[in-house]
Amino acid sequence: MKIRQTKKLAVLLPTYNAAPYLKESIDSVLNQTFTDFDLFVYDDCSTDATEEIISSYKDSRIFYIKNEKNIGVTKTLNKGLDYLLPHYKYVARMDADDWCFSERFEKQLYFMDENPEVIVCGTQGYWLKDMQQNPSEGWTYPVNSSYIKYYLLFGATFGHSSVVLRSQKMIEYNLRYDETKLSCQDWELWSRISKVGIMANLSDFLMKYRILENSNHRSLDKNNKHLEYRSRIISGYWEYFGCPFSEKEIYAFYFEEKKQSKRIFMTNTAKLITAFNAVFYQSKSELSFQDQGYFSYMLARRILSYWKRSGVSRKNLFIWFFILNRIEFMSKVRLVKSIIK
Repeated sequence: MKIRQTKKLAVLLPTYNAAPYLKESIDSVLNQTFTDFDLFVYDDCSTDATEEIISSYKDSRIFYIKNEKNIGVTKTLNKGLDYLLPHYKYVARMDADDWCFSERFEKQLYFMDENPEVIVCGTQGYWLKDMQQNPSEGWTYPVNSSYIKYYLLFGATFGHSSVVLRSQKMIEYNLRYDETKLSCQDWELWSRISKVGIMANLSDFLMKYRILENSNHRSLDKNNKHLEYRSRIISGYWEYFGCPFSEKEIYAFYFEEKKQSKRIFMTNTAKLITAFNAVFYQSKSELSFQDQGYFSYMLARRILSYWKRSGVSRKNLFIWFFILNRIEFMSKVRLVKSIIK
């Protein structure tokens, strides 16, 4: 395959048996107000009508690449990045079942041009079962790089198919997806990028993410495996802040539904609070006052989540006293309000 001319942006769209949604996704890309891009559809050996759908387009910006065998999304993404990064200033991600608003690329590339230190730029988006819906508001990701750095301890922080990557920095730091990760490969990549550079999300809602019941991280039969991958990534990222947790501990603190004795709960909670206090103190010199408030609230809610899942009674006054006297990242009055909310 030979690129006919150098353009500013390449769009990397991997697909596998997503024919029912593919045209809608491609059309949203082709209808962008920013037009200086090429769209690369990497087909991981689909057995549906994917190739016929791509062939129906006569747009010279579309390039279709079909893998010789099914290699999975992570290797397919790296295959695309290895080819595209040297040829384009930016590479945008797009998924075959998602949809982007027409000003997405225009707004993201303007931001990237104005902020040359930024390696990754994402956007806000709506998570929908019905893509015809047009909500007036939605759940938001943090926008500031400093808060993104800490938010990654609890969530992937970007809508994966919303991101634009700066090619020069991706090459300079040899940044690719970890091919040993079958799930959460984006989260793992962001956690590495946060250690070497700046990342940001726009406040604009420029994406619609399709909720599919059989997707890799939503289907019930794959959920436990997905949580294991998440636990591994989070465990590794906590080490970066000097707070080592095993994968097993992270799984218990973040996800596990299991009744515990009061003694085990208090021992585990003490370790969790110690880490939360430490990381909050680290964050104070970096976060705005507003983001400090968001972060402390997130930490408190995480403790409440663990408490609920442990099966230990929330009416136990001794445990209330135990928790209130150890937490330093939030005032006691605000903490009580957060816990009982």
